[in-house]
Amino acid sequence: MDETLLSINLNAFILRYFKDVSSMLADIGRRSRGGTMARLGTILVDLNANRRNSTDNRTNLEFYQEEVERRCGICLSDPLIYEAFTYYDREVLPYKNDELINAHAMPGAHAALQAVQDAGLRCALFTNPSFPQGVIECRMGWGDLADAPFELVTHMGNATRCKPDATYYLEQLQVMGLEPHEVLMVGNDPKRDFPSPACGIQTAYVGQGKPNRVTWRGTMEGFARDFNAVVEAFYEHQVADELS
Repeated sequence: MDETLLSINLNAFILRYFKDVSSMLADIGRRSRGGTMARLGTILVDLNANRRNSTDNRTNLEFYQEEVERRCGICLSDPLIYEAFTYYDREVLPYKNDELINAHAMPGAHAALQAVQDAGLRCALFTNPSFPQGVIECRMGWGDLADAPFELVTHMGNATRCKPDATYYLEQLQVMGLEPHEVLMVGNDPKRDFPSPACGIQTAYVGQGKPNRVTWRGTMEGFARDFNAVVEAFYEHQVADELS
């Protein structure tokens, strides 16, 4: 979830989740685990790279399910199979947060959300939607964010593209009734958290490195502490964009 609000060993988490899902698919389809893992890996790479026709408006979940059926011969939309994976996401995955994954709230995350809430601003969680809703909710639980005041949380089922495709951002703003110039993205990924192509959304950057196009740069703790300065920087950039 941009890893701005959740501190997590993302590689360990992805490997654990990918391995478990591949094994489940192989067992259900009575296929080799190695072959299933390879096919699933290709599907997920294609999903994250947005490798599909520009007129393809399937949700990421529909794309994923249909590609798994086409390449692996397993119908994920079958009610029994769907229930098996939903059960894993909601009842098994939450207990996978071990010392290796080590997921917990990012320092400053809750203070930052409180600052946004105190200012009366709207807040949504634009996490990269390459995971099902249950997985996103699991990770939110690890960060003690289950009850956070998010107006919208993205996941496979409500997005048709992945970051950094500008389409992903714009379709979510349309749902919220917002224009790009009204929005500040808070992210820590120098590639994914800056819409491509640029579409008017500003980004406050709380990650490593010094990417271009930033409205404000610092830590999440600094974002919470200096929230008024962040807001001022946002409006300064907004005015500058209008005059340019």
